[in-house]
Amino acid sequence: MLRLSLSMDTQEAIVWGKYCLFGTTKHAPLSGWVAYAWYTLFGQSDKAMYALSQLFVLLGVVYIYKLARCFLDETKAILAAALQFGIIYYGYSTPEYNVNVVSVGLWPLCAYYFWRAYTLDKWRDWLLFGISIGLNLLNKYTAVMLLIALGAFVLCDKKFTQLLKNYKVYAAAIIAVSLFAPHAYWLYEHDFVSFNYISSRSHGGDITSFWRHFVYPLKFLFAQILFAAPALLTYFYFWSKHKTEKLEFGTTGCFIFCTAVIPAAMFALICLVSGNAAKSMWGFPCLFMWGTALFYFAPLKIDKNIADKFLNTMFVWVALLSTAYGVQCLLTSSQRYQTDVQSVAAEFEQKWAEHTAKPLKYVGADVWFGNMMALYASHEIKPMIWMNPDNNPWFDRNDFEKSGALLIATDDWEFLQYQKLYGDAVSAPQKITLEFKNYFGKTKTKEILYGFYEPWEVKSAE
Repeated sequence: MLRLSLSMDTQEAIVWGKYCLFGTTKHAPLSGWVAYAWYTLFGQSDKAMYALSQLFVLLGVVYIYKLARCFLDETKAILAAALQFGIIYYGYSTPEYNVNVVSVGLWPLCAYYFWRAYTLDKWRDWLLFGISIGLNLLNKYTAVMLLIALGAFVLCDKKFTQLLKNYKVYAAAIIAVSLFAPHAYWLYEHDFVSFNYISSRSHGGDITSFWRHFVYPLKFLFAQILFAAPALLTYFYFWSKHKTEKLEFGTTGCFIFCTAVIPAAMFALICLVSGNAAKSMWGFPCLFMWGTALFYFAPLKIDKNIADKFLNTMFVWVALLSTAYGVQCLLTSSQRYQTDVQSVAAEFEQKWAEHTAKPLKYVGADVWFGNMMALYASHEIKPMIWMNPDNNPWFDRNDFEKSGALLIATDDWEFLQYQKLYGDAVSAPQKITLEFKNYFGKTKTKEILYGFYEPWEVKSAE
């Protein structure tokens, strides 16, 4: 592997799956459940997590093809699915397993079973749609954007009133709600803590209050176009030479338009109304219908020669994007890529052992160091992220207070926050220098602070 450590999101997902029952402080729990089950199944192998990401990408591309096949001929459906690999969400960004990669697999699944259910009205398809949308919501709340797109399509179609009388629709809704209900109850019990994270990720920057309403939506939409640039350039190159007449819009065109345009447009609309920013990566699953939409609304004359050239072009883009990611891994000396996680975990364990004979049960740290210690320490260690039990509700506060914790901070300000929270129970910080070296020998060093949370020391002094 070119990376010495799993990404921060991947580590966090595994830890969520291990400790969090029906919710996390950031997202719904599905991605964590899947991550921990997979990680455990393959003997806690980092390599297995990279494979898991690609399985979700494969799932998404297969269902993009199956959905495209409902509207296009065999060749064009294959090319529409292949075109997705010109979007970085389907290649360059996928080595890091997270909720977005899971969404790449689940969104096409939901859309496919919805279309089958809507057009064929079979029990099997409605039930599978209910299951898939329930799982999608249980992965990430932005699945609501897909529901809005499907709802907009239904409202525009003449079968809307028929659906209101269809008991299969209500059965699908009951299944989806039933799957999501345990997490909804968890949110209620924990004061909807996940929404605090969403709010913190979407706050505005220094742009004045008036212009941010226009800058942020345009910035989000521009990012989606930029990330899809290889796919768009490829398609319109071939289209300019081999274009043919457009197809009729109709019900099919309405469905494709709604699912291809509305999810990303909804993020932009929210930015426009609220003046808050939307992270560009929130658009991860929103582009799943772009390939199909291009082939449907701007069709090509396709023969075997053109199809072969098209596929070869996509292979080139895949190779280029993969090479770019590999070069980044080789050149970077970033902490997130080049941390020798096992030796660093062992070093911090040793610092605790030298300080006290008590067993190390908790580590208070940021997301990176906390979850790294939880995964790579020699025994089970629980990560108390940011040293705040309220943000880690799955741990026993009383046990945490009795056991104390090793503290890790990336700077003085961070360690000061620990001292403000716990006062004299936090020791003075000490420093350790970590080294991060790329494959060409370029080295970066970083001073990390560590200390100890020892509530028993305060009690003994009293």
